[in-house]
Amino acid sequence: MKHKHIFVGCTAMALCLAGGSHAQTATEQSASDSLALTEIVVTAQRQSESLQQVPIAVSAVTAEALAARGIADSLSLEVAVPNLTLTQNGVSITPFLRGVGSNQSNPNDEASVATYIDGIYIPSVTGNIFRYNNIERIEVLKGPQGTLFGRNATGGVIQIVTRDPETEPLFQGDIGYGKYDTIEASAYATTGLGANLAADLSVVYARNGDGYGHDINRDADIFKRNELGLRSKILWTAGERTEIRLSADYSRLKSTGTDYQLAEGVIGVDGVTSWPGKRKTNTDWKNTGDNEVYGGSLRIDHDFDFARFVSLTGYRHVDGDFHLDQDATPTPIVRADINQFAESWSQEFQLLAPSGSAIDWLLGAYYFNADYAYTPLRIEGFGAAPFTTLDLYGSQNTESLSAYGQATIPLTESTGLTFGLRYTTEDQKTKGSIVGDGVVVLPEDLTRQKQNFKKLTWRVALDHDFSDDILGYLSYNRGIKSGGFNMINANTPGYNPEILDAFEAGLKTQLFDRRVRFNIAAFFYKYKDIQVFNITGGGAVLTTNAAKAEVKGIDIDAAWRVTNELTLSGGLGVLDSEYTDFPDATYTPPSPLDGPQTTIDATGNDLIYAPKVSGNVALDYAMPTDVGTFNLNGTLSFRDKVYVSAANRLAIPGYTVVNASLGWTSTSEKFGVKLWARNLFDKDYYLNRTEQALGDIQFLAPPRTFGVTFSVKTR
Repeated sequence: MKHKHIFVGCTAMALCLAGGSHAQTATEQSASDSLALTEIVVTAQRQSESLQQVPIAVSAVTAEALAARGIADSLSLEVAVPNLTLTQNGVSITPFLRGVGSNQSNPNDEASVATYIDGIYIPSVTGNIFRYNNIERIEVLKGPQGTLFGRNATGGVIQIVTRDPETEPLFQGDIGYGKYDTIEASAYATTGLGANLAADLSVVYARNGDGYGHDINRDADIFKRNELGLRSKILWTAGERTEIRLSADYSRLKSTGTDYQLAEGVIGVDGVTSWPGKRKTNTDWKNTGDNEVYGGSLRIDHDFDFARFVSLTGYRHVDGDFHLDQDATPTPIVRADINQFAESWSQEFQLLAPSGSAIDWLLGAYYFNADYAYTPLRIEGFGAAPFTTLDLYGSQNTESLSAYGQATIPLTESTGLTFGLRYTTEDQKTKGSIVGDGVVVLPEDLTRQKQNFKKLTWRVALDHDFSDDILGYLSYNRGIKSGGFNMINANTPGYNPEILDAFEAGLKTQLFDRRVRFNIAAFFYKYKDIQVFNITGGGAVLTTNAAKAEVKGIDIDAAWRVTNELTLSGGLGVLDSEYTDFPDATYTPPSPLDGPQTTIDATGNDLIYAPKVSGNVALDYAMPTDVGTFNLNGTLSFRDKVYVSAANRLAIPGYTVVNASLGWTSTSEKFGVKLWARNLFDKDYYLNRTEQALGDIQFLAPPRTFGVTFSVKTR
């Protein structure tokens, strides 16, 4: 009821402000036109539309905003998006949106919040840790996407859109240096290769040569990383009606892996080791991470007059080699050598309504085939007893086919009804084996399993234009997240898809001659068959379907062009979440010395990674002078406390982080320099805390870092 009052109040305020904004004189109207916020175009419905005309809650971050706020990689996106929480789980990023997400980290565990690059799905969470490269904008679609997007998603979609190459030559690059021997560099070049052919190449490199912390047992620096990314695209305009885009990318991330430490107050499984201190570890084995990701895509657009045709072909490949001291003590108890593999192909065909059609419609078909594997996961130490080494092999093949359609029918000149359906059928097969010291303990023939899903998902929405600058909408969506198998626990049962029903009411407004953008949405979720992830003794990982839940809340995105020089923007997320039926949740004591894992009734507890309040505020100030333009940016991001398990025992405390930069751009706009600081006030906050039978483990985000970046471009 409290959230309903907030939503109604904000809606009434927006409508009143909109009414007042029309009472300007012609002179004032002319003067304010230059202060209008730049229109943002998104592809939330698989075609280009104004953000303000899409009846979906979308947070869109442009390339300029990414650069100004210092958002350089996939882990830092939450700085700009309310109700988005990103946690680093091992060597993967697990996104939670409006309290919906999954903290699974196996290569076949697809995220509840799906990531796409130029329309191509990234299935493995191990493949979504990367630096942004050649980005035009990022769109975060909130709520289940059960109609238009290839793999469905219960939480939402993160859609990354890259730049198209240009025929006119362009080069731009920057290089920076900062604390902890940090080097960050990027370059982008594009040119024409003929009258109708253009190509580009983008390169990004980053490293911190000095670690943020230290391992006291091994006397070694930790929290070090080295990353290289390449991306290229060719655009061929084959005629007035046809465009063909061929893209390829490659990235390699090498690091000290996930430098876990025991949490404060926890005694390790060795009975001796405790918290080693801030940004310190106390391990017997060197943690490492080596993640290699590459892929390509082919997009063909053709106008047939009666319809527009799109073909999207995608390929993704991930190889990961990770070493982890899972018990986080100097005693060799559980050493994990994790070798992961993921490879996928996808093909999508779309027919879209021709431009100017009275009914906006889309039909599509999607095929997806993926192989995932541990090759193997090797356990060494006491956890492998009675063997010296224990090799866990596991694989899964997923083959999925779906057909979908959506249409928006105008009921009146200002009111539209949208209805969409998607039918998905999916087959999954798995097999695995266990080998101890070279001897087969569990043969592959005894572990073969398969399962099949057939699911119908949908979207119904009613939208109404109250004026040219005010859009209201109501919607009901159903989305699913695919099921799977526990690959490294051969012969354990598979788990089913999650299902989420979402009800949403939203308002999108542009006020005071479009100097103010104010978008608000209120939502209510019914969530069932939630996939729950648990780490048992010896490091075993199990996923089951175990719960029902409800989530309700509010999303607000706003921007205000105060003057030609000053722009303020920000967002606010409010959540109220609870498990409505979870009688057998796992309870893991802080230390293995406190007893074994048990089950409790978690009904009524908060969902994991669901902050009650989250948000951000950004200030951008540009001051033109005779010697160039000076730019000041400040971004404040805050997150409330979140729990890391349904038992609501271990929490990540709330935190506020400030990033800032001061830059100068020459009058020709070809040269620039920027001073920047991340985590300006040196706030200690956790990127991850994990409950496991070996004892609670955790690691902190980077401390304050600062540096300088020089940039150049030819036009």
